[in-house]
Amino acid sequence: MALKGLLRRRTRTLLTVGGIAIGVAAIVSLGALADGFIAGYSAIVGGSGADLLVVQKDALDIVLSAVDEDLGAVLTGFADVRETSEMIYTFAATDGVPYFIVYGYDPDGFAIQHFKIIAGEPLSRHSGRRGGKPLLLGQTAANDLGKSVGDTFRLYDSTYRIVGIYETGQPFEDGAAVILLEDAQTISGKPRQVNAFFLKVREGSDIDRLSQRIEQRFPDLTVTRSADFVQQQEMLQYVYVFTWSVSLIAILIGGIGVMNTMLMSVFERTREFGVLRALGWRPYRVLGLVLAESLALSGLGGLLGALLGVVGVRAIERVPAISSVMPAALSAPLFAQGFGVALALGLVGGALPAWRAARLLPVEALRAEGGSDHAWPVPWATLRNVLRQPIRTLLTMAGIGIAIMAIVVLQAMGDGMVKAISDMAGSGGAHLVGSEADASIDLSKIDVDVVRRIAALPGVRMAEGFLTGYTTVGELPFFIVFGYQINGLAIRSYRIVEGEPLTANRQIILGRVAARNLGKGVGQTLRLFNSSFRIVGIYETGVPFQDGGGVVSLRDAQALFGQPRQVSFLGVWLEDPQQADAVLEEVAARFPQVALARASAFAENVGDIQVMRASTWAIAGMALLVGGLGVTNTMMMGVFERTREIGVLRALGWRKRRVVGMIVRESLALSAVGGVVGMASGVIFGLLLNLNPLLGGWMHVEYRLPHFAQALGTALLLGALGGAYPAWRASRLQPVEALRYE
Repeated sequence: MALKGLLRRRTRTLLTVGGIAIGVAAIVSLGALADGFIAGYSAIVGGSGADLLVVQKDALDIVLSAVDEDLGAVLTGFADVRETSEMIYTFAATDGVPYFIVYGYDPDGFAIQHFKIIAGEPLSRHSGRRGGKPLLLGQTAANDLGKSVGDTFRLYDSTYRIVGIYETGQPFEDGAAVILLEDAQTISGKPRQVNAFFLKVREGSDIDRLSQRIEQRFPDLTVTRSADFVQQQEMLQYVYVFTWSVSLIAILIGGIGVMNTMLMSVFERTREFGVLRALGWRPYRVLGLVLAESLALSGLGGLLGALLGVVGVRAIERVPAISSVMPAALSAPLFAQGFGVALALGLVGGALPAWRAARLLPVEALRAEGGSDHAWPVPWATLRNVLRQPIRTLLTMAGIGIAIMAIVVLQAMGDGMVKAISDMAGSGGAHLVGSEADASIDLSKIDVDVVRRIAALPGVRMAEGFLTGYTTVGELPFFIVFGYQINGLAIRSYRIVEGEPLTANRQIILGRVAARNLGKGVGQTLRLFNSSFRIVGIYETGVPFQDGGGVVSLRDAQALFGQPRQVSFLGVWLEDPQQADAVLEEVAARFPQVALARASAFAENVGDIQVMRASTWAIAGMALLVGGLGVTNTMMMGVFERTREIGVLRALGWRKRRVVGMIVRESLALSAVGGVVGMASGVIFGLLLNLNPLLGGWMHVEYRLPHFAQALGTALLLGALGGAYPAWRASRLQPVEALRYE
């Protein structure tokens, strides 16, 4: 009986099922990517056969950890340690893949042994040197990139020779490459540094006691069991938060669609429920019927969404740029989670309609006209028609509003990040700004000798490098450290409002936001990793990205993050700004490893920003698709309810195009109001984000007029597309048939 009720309005049912399916597909596909990424992190340690992992204390992520290579011999000297092995884990750019995972191992260490060679030969310091440095390529990466043994492989501007193809059974590793430890140290900018040490413990040893002894001797290190490694990586928690935040957008809109559909079903079947009540049906039985229909509707959407999620995952697996970094991991719990969310949507979305149906009194219900209109004293006919069913209209507007709010907030966050990076990069009024070509801004590294050589070019007045790094401090999970030349030009943009500027090493000046969040003031000390710094000043720049961090000398920053003679970015001051193009061409020709751009355009050219922009529109597109289904659903219901009215209008001489215009105008009005509500909600939500002290420490949501123009245009486009099919259907109604319609 529940399915029979749903099939009365097949179009409405299909549209609602589609909305739920997209939400569930987002849960399945994004959840699979998140689980694959986290499983990959587990494989970094688990596959090696190590008992313990040693990394830098307070490092935000293992990729940012820097441990002195010489500590390997000391760790091996512990009586309970049977064997040690080093590892570098980093990202590099290769052809068509901006973020390609690269591991660095000692070919004689135990950790590399789980990379089983299926073609070619194992990694060796003597193999492949004639055609480039030796490299092992995972089977998945080899298939995706069309590579085989003997081919060359580019990592940044270095050429490697593929000497072997390996397989581990872990997608995270099989989509990556393995090179010699010393080559990986060069790529990651960590000479004589490693990201982690793997330890094998002698049989019968007390692992916890050994961990304590190592940490007592080396306070700047953290020792964890291999099985506990994933729980120690805070960045992985952000991955889960992101995936659920994105899925929540589609889930909310889908839930609104379920409620909308079930409410309309109750309105249309008021007299039917009255008959059932008159025949002896108790309220709880009516309630159960409506909830059963709602659960059936959501269940169908959950099944379709699970299928779409699998299709989406398989499509993502064909994109090397994504699959190599975030391989998908589909699992039964993930499908159960998605289906459970769908059923929860059915319960929540059907609760109000079911309660309303159960409260109907038989006599009143039998007198009611299903789907009766409400007359609203609105002067415009278009709005008056839209408001005939106010609850349906409000729910549809809410769905559109959530989609538009997502667009506004995501764009504002993106522009806030662009502004923060631009302001940071252009510190001190630099005309040109550069970073490592093809590198993520978090992993960018430029040799200081390159900076000096650029400073000597004709037309260049000054060139300076500065370094950025990340750590955790106290209760702050994310703290940015900037390293500048104490007497340089770039540091002058940090306006001291309390205390004094940097004058020596082992000093730090804190941003106003960071000082407030940490509860620190001038004269106190701040511990970064295992080093103490005296706070000599508090600064303000007006840039959240900078005001939420701290500034130390360049030398101290290089020591903290294990990057001697390296900088993250460089600023170039010109003798004459009109010579910018000539200098850019000269740098591009002589230093291809540096990506230099005008300060105003630097952030937009960064690969990370471009990826973020693409992700923003992918999320917005998903929300708009669900919202568009809601608009189509609502307008289709409006056409069904007004079939006889449209027949009268056609009989009175209305042309088809006039009927189309009426329905499209109503759809546009519905979307426009929803869009305005969404923009207002987006502004309020963004202001609340700006008030968050942790978020305000690294980004400020920036609103610009084009955001609102674009959002409103998108809402109107949504209305036009959502109303197109209902309008076409209304125009095809024949007067005689429409007048007979019940």
